Amino acid sequence: MNVVRTLGGAALALGVAAPLAGSPYRSVRAQIDIAELAGAVTRGEDHVPALQLAAWIRDRRPGLRVVDVRTPREFRTFAIPTAENLPIADIAKARFGKDDTVVLYSEGGAHAGQAWVFLKAAGVRQVYFLRGGLGDWMDEVINPVIAPDASPAETQAFEATAELSRYFGGQPQVGERSARAAEAEGGDEVAAMVERARRRGC
Repeated sequence: MNVVRTLGGAALALGVAAPLAGSPYRSVRAQIDIAELAGAVTRGEDHVPALQLAAWIRDRRPGLRVVDVRTPREFRTFAIPTAENLPIADIAKARFGKDDTVVLYSEGGAHAGQAWVFLKAAGVRQVYFLRGGLGDWMDEVINPVIAPDASPAETQAFEATAELSRYFGGQPQVGERSARAAEAEGGDEVAAMVERARRRGC
């Protein structure tokens, strides 16, 4: 078991070091504390939910940088407001300030999670990825849904969600709606992209 752990750690460290070649962090020896990262993941400190990110954007959180790690073509199709496009292959070339709060996102979240590891290894302190990627952004911010039989407490909580959704041009719904349903109804290109992301998971 220790051998497997050691080999796994070595492979991860090599994978992290590779993207840092030629980056502004090149002079920093890329080291990774697997226990520290595992602790951050366990405590949920590696990601933010879509509604939290939406609130940060709306409230103009100082130092917030929303980073889309998808391809430029995917970025042009649809992007979260205020986002900048830094494809994952270029993420190590970017410079981040010590007071920046960096939120990474991709379609399903996997590539953003990988970029999170890269930046943590490079010493970027306040970095997160969007849990669930664009799929969660579409479901939780653009098309939030509340059940018709929701309790008064759930209805009251949904009011805050609905207000945030409308700020971003969303359409809060009562009933059941998903990216898949939106695609079926209108052939929406963004909904189709999100559904593809759910299947692919990157």
